[in-house]
Amino acid sequence: MHIGIDLGTTFCCMAYIDENGLPKVIPNAEGTLTTPSVIYFDGKSAYVGNKANQRKITFNSPIFEFVKRDMSSPIEIPPNFYADGKTLKELKPYEIGGFKYGPEGMSALILRYLKKCAILHFKRNKLLNDSIDEKNFILDAIITVPAYFGDKERQATKLAGFAAGLNVVGIINEPTAASLTYGHNLQKKEKLLVFDLGGGTFDVTILEIKNGEAFVISSEGANALGGKDWDKVIISYIYSEFNKRTNKDIPTDLSWDIQQKALEAKFNLTEVKEYEVTISVEGEDVVIKLCRRAPQTNEYEIETDRPFYFDERCSDLIAQLRTLCLRAIEKSNLDWDDLDDIILAGGACRMPMIPEMLEKLTFKKVKKDREGFSYDTAIAIGAALYGHQKSKVHDVAASTVGIKLKQEQGGREFIEHLLMKGTRLPYKVEQKYFAGANALLEVYEGESESVDECIRRGKVSLDNIDGYVDVSLEETIEGELKITAKYPNGSKELKLQHELYNYEERAMPLRDKIMSININL
Repeated sequence: MHIGIDLGTTFCCMAYIDENGLPKVIPNAEGTLTTPSVIYFDGKSAYVGNKANQRKITFNSPIFEFVKRDMSSPIEIPPNFYADGKTLKELKPYEIGGFKYGPEGMSALILRYLKKCAILHFKRNKLLNDSIDEKNFILDAIITVPAYFGDKERQATKLAGFAAGLNVVGIINEPTAASLTYGHNLQKKEKLLVFDLGGGTFDVTILEIKNGEAFVISSEGANALGGKDWDKVIISYIYSEFNKRTNKDIPTDLSWDIQQKALEAKFNLTEVKEYEVTISVEGEDVVIKLCRRAPQTNEYEIETDRPFYFDERCSDLIAQLRTLCLRAIEKSNLDWDDLDDIILAGGACRMPMIPEMLEKLTFKKVKKDREGFSYDTAIAIGAALYGHQKSKVHDVAASTVGIKLKQEQGGREFIEHLLMKGTRLPYKVEQKYFAGANALLEVYEGESESVDECIRRGKVSLDNIDGYVDVSLEETIEGELKITAKYPNGSKELKLQHELYNYEERAMPLRDKIMSININL
């Protein structure tokens, strides 16, 4: 038995395939189908989901959320890391009680909570023996990731699963998972655009379903673009409008309350044209009016105080989505007319501005509701289905991968691309190089030939003698890199040492730490 897990930035969901081959969503311990990706954690006990959200108001202990956006970011800088003039984004150590959990450690807490909920559900339904101990029971799982996740992010996701007591038997891209849910029991041939806007990330994928198989054609995405950014638009306006009317700032201890009011406003503006938010501070109530969109006439242009029009204020965000969709269709070598359907996934797609933008862009009608297909559960169901039909899914490389070389004349360093973005996976390429003894092979990700414009994914020592070496790079269907070096006297599979730390060395200490924590249901 295995479960499919949608490990989302803002919400998570689980599913499995029952004895009749039908997908079923697994509720959490509170009986809901989705779980907020929020953790209240004091280093010994952890609450996940709604219980963690509730503690934002009543407790001062750390609350962690949106950790997926930091997946694979470093938790510490090795000595002399800056010796070569390198730069590094802000560290996300998530350090508690002296232990650096990192984003994968915090994700492991969420996954362990989900695992406990799944085992509880299976026990209640007589699918597992009541005597099974969650800590010692290894549950097989397929975990979804954004399509643009590289090898480092996928390794970090697998590490989180391992630390949570899961056997991660597969990684699948979120839009591909959504297409499997849509295409379940669908045998006809169709070309689809899957538009997946979640709480913190965005993916757009163009694929073809035929003969029960899914073939990804192209994919684009952004790791810091999601419903959270639409919330920020409302939050920013609430703060500025309150200050403008009262000449006071909203107290910091009301920040969680403001976040919730903004979220409620976003939800309500999906259904109604206008919504009012009331902010109460020191006995003073300020009512702030929010509108979904500007009127069709130009009458509002003469108003001194321009109202809040949600669609208008989010125009920059919509433009980013539109640009990524255009890139995806351009890379696919298709036209909008070639698409048979547009599939929406991710809760943020409920905002009316999303299907409206897609209809204007593609000149196609976008279905907002589909029988048996939910924005919130489709990706988890697709992950569960993937476990039963891996051989029927054909994805593409999320990014271009190459190695650093140095020119013989002049010594200029450059990147030779070996695995191209958009290439059908799995894919393997082999090249012969002359290398000095114990040469270092450096693997980079990026479209440019300039070393400075690419990201180093990792390095590996060839452990060779002077002479020619055949180096092969293979990217699996799940986006993982395998490197093999062939020498005159044999061959050897090499383990890529990632940029800042080795996931394998970190695995057991992190697992021991996560398993020592009390996860409250």
